[in-house]
Amino acid sequence: MSQAKHKRKPQVPPDEKLWRRISTKFGKNEELWENLWDSDKIYSFIAEKEKLKLDNKESRQLKSKIDETLAHSKKGRQWFLHQEKTNFTLRKPNEINEIEANIRNWRHFFNTYSPTEEIPLTGQLPDKEGQKYKLIEDVWFSIISNEKLPEEFSLSENEYITKWKSYDLIKDSKEFANTCSGLRFRDSLPSIALLLMKSKRINATQLLDLRLNHLRLNSSNPFGRDYDSRLSDIAEKIPDVDADNALKDGRTDLRHLPFVTIDPKTAKDFDDAVCLIEENGKRTLWVAIADVAHYIEPETLLDEEAQARATSVYLPHAVLPMLPSRLSDNLCSLRSKVPRLAMVVSMEIKENFTIGEVSAFESIIEVQDNLSYEDALDNPRFQNMMDLAEGLRQNEIRLNLNSAELRPRVDDDEISVNVKWPNKATEMIETFMVATNNSIGIMLGKENAPLPWRSHAPPDAPEVEELNAKFEAMGISIELPMPSVKKFGQSEEAELASMLGDWANSGNIQISGLESSEDDDDIPKYLKNVLDPEARKDILISLKDAQQKASNLKNATRRVVDHGLFYLLQRAVYSPDNLGHFGLNLDAYVHFTSPIRRYADLVVHRQLKSFLKNEEWIHSEEEITKISEQCTENSQEAKRIEWELVANAFHLHLLRGGTIDSIEDSDDALELKQWPARVVGLRNPWISLDLLDDGAIRGKLHVSQLGDGRQLSTDEFGLNLVDEKSANTDQDKVILSLGQKFPCRLRGLDLWSGELDLAPI
Repeated sequence: MSQAKHKRKPQVPPDEKLWRRISTKFGKNEELWENLWDSDKIYSFIAEKEKLKLDNKESRQLKSKIDETLAHSKKGRQWFLHQEKTNFTLRKPNEINEIEANIRNWRHFFNTYSPTEEIPLTGQLPDKEGQKYKLIEDVWFSIISNEKLPEEFSLSENEYITKWKSYDLIKDSKEFANTCSGLRFRDSLPSIALLLMKSKRINATQLLDLRLNHLRLNSSNPFGRDYDSRLSDIAEKIPDVDADNALKDGRTDLRHLPFVTIDPKTAKDFDDAVCLIEENGKRTLWVAIADVAHYIEPETLLDEEAQARATSVYLPHAVLPMLPSRLSDNLCSLRSKVPRLAMVVSMEIKENFTIGEVSAFESIIEVQDNLSYEDALDNPRFQNMMDLAEGLRQNEIRLNLNSAELRPRVDDDEISVNVKWPNKATEMIETFMVATNNSIGIMLGKENAPLPWRSHAPPDAPEVEELNAKFEAMGISIELPMPSVKKFGQSEEAELASMLGDWANSGNIQISGLESSEDDDDIPKYLKNVLDPEARKDILISLKDAQQKASNLKNATRRVVDHGLFYLLQRAVYSPDNLGHFGLNLDAYVHFTSPIRRYADLVVHRQLKSFLKNEEWIHSEEEITKISEQCTENSQEAKRIEWELVANAFHLHLLRGGTIDSIEDSDDALELKQWPARVVGLRNPWISLDLLDDGAIRGKLHVSQLGDGRQLSTDEFGLNLVDEKSANTDQDKVILSLGQKFPCRLRGLDLWSGELDLAPI
């Protein structure tokens, strides 16, 4: 008969074991408890009290164990209060009892007062518990602000009850926040933020600032809210524009031209101005860009900071500028009725809406008006300019990538959210800027100037193949062509060799008899890496046809096709080699029109000045390579921050009961928004949803939320979500299909990741 196994007693930690060993011998001797000790004194004390022999094996082991235990206890400091590197006192039994009683009280509070229906306020709880809730609010504020815990939780100068034994006050308070919010978040920080806002400890602006600070602390974010005071002082000392001196320096006086700026209503930095001159049967489009390069010289402190940032970041509550405000909002901003230094590009417009002769000038201008898009939209004064823009657009085969833009505005605690769709005025300015960037790219490209080219590659062949398979499985008559790898002026032989790669070049295959193009020596150097225009044209036409076909489909499939086409395209990057711009269908494209907010544009301005003055290039090829890499990295990081904080503001707005294009009372009770969302993507384990059926607002739902113990997965083409173990018919196995309307609600708004977290109703 087997003997019953005895339960093992819980192991006592070494530091507690040593404390017990010593304290039993201290008794009530206050002097011993108050005394400063080190490991040698402790060893001598124990050896004397326990009458141990010195310098034998047992004694040496004891000394080593004491050293080890005390060294380890420095991390926890539960039983031994370390005063210096080696000295410490023992924590008294009554102190320990008091701490543990305090912890029991907090655990009881967390377990007892955990409302799930609504966010509690201090006044909704009995006085004693209300005070505790207020204190936990202080803990939440410390967590979200990366500050020290409140003094009420201090055990010593640098010690809190969160470090006592296994107890973790921070963990408990975070879990308590999630319970109080009644919502699910990826982590507890959004819950904490919402609770603090509900009790008016922080407002919406402060929340976004906290989020921004969190990003700066936990990433390589180079975008500070404020400029260094030294740099601001340098900028403030730059003198105002002196028109007479500017003309003496050789600038072209273009103050007679009727330039206007057309920007969003909220714009502060006006970096581009336009006008159209029609005379003697000739049309000339003039585009003036702020001459930032005049003020920011290479290798200066201002230049180093501008390069480190590389771009401005536009957030719902603030702008993180690339340049100090003295430059971005004043000297370099093309304000009306004041002289301004500018780089001006004139473009001859031919009858067939193509651009003829292009010239560039270092000039001085004076803008007539600073207008908004709304001001220009229905103004007959700009009809000819809008007609010109429409003609330029129609003359090029390009993808229609216009989509809605969410624009939350946060002012202290007020949040408004508007969905902005492009109008004729925005399209006009965008068209003129694209034409200018292209013209400068061609002008400097012909001179083989080292440039940070704005390059956009065609879709990857595997992604195209996967999307075609999905369309075929859905019964949609759309087939996209495989992207060609043929470069500008490349022979058929060279194209095939490029496709076959190392295999062809190894000698295993003979490539001959193929049609070869004429000698490509006549092709400008800057075009040799650009995708062949005919190949690019074929792909673009096919994608445009796909867009047109999709527009005629029912909602159930149109949004799926739109979603697939949108995610098919790659991101544009800065590159020292000109690879062409696929999306714009251009062979030569640089960023030139926004030097106030983009460092790449500033670099192009410097290279243009070198060309106009017939001087050596300011930036070498090696410098351009580094600048291209940095500008790409920083622009992507800036977009990530911008998208995340925009999502944060939008989600917060919805969570507080707000609606699109309105501001709701922030004191309203929590409202969980509901939508009949459309399923536009299925890629295990996520379901992508379009909330308003226009692509403006998207959300995600995890397949586990539909589980109920079922094993769910997507089928081969991502068309259906199916129950793999269902014994029913194939049709009954389908839980969800692409294009289907699916009622959902806000489950959690992850303010810290920027994602809309949805749940089924």
